[in-house]
Amino acid sequence: MAIQTDPFQDIQSRISGQIGALAEALPHCALGQIVQGIDDIRCLARDHGFGAVETLASRLESAVAGGGYRAAILTYLDAMSDAVAAPRGPLPSGAQEAWLASVAMRLGH
Repeated sequence: MAIQTDPFQDIQSRISGQIGALAEALPHCALGQIVQGIDDIRCLARDHGFGAVETLASRLESAVAGGGYRAAILTYLDAMSDAVAAPRGPLPSGAQEAWLASVAMRLGH
């Protein structure tokens, strides 16, 4: 008997795996590799309706490409890991602000 898998859970696992792999590789990655890894996560999240992950990845991608915040990357990746479990679909602006505020709180801003 074949076991059927849930496509949602498969994508959720892929996104979580990419976030975890990037977090593990951070100490050994060049800035360009980090930006590419974040972009890969953002695109996968966008293509499959993980709006919270997409929003956080987009903001992180901009921050890193804009000149730093290397120390904040793990904080964003932690928030993105949490966001994988958030309801799928486009995020209302209030929800986007809430996810970004959670990162600010984790960073102590």
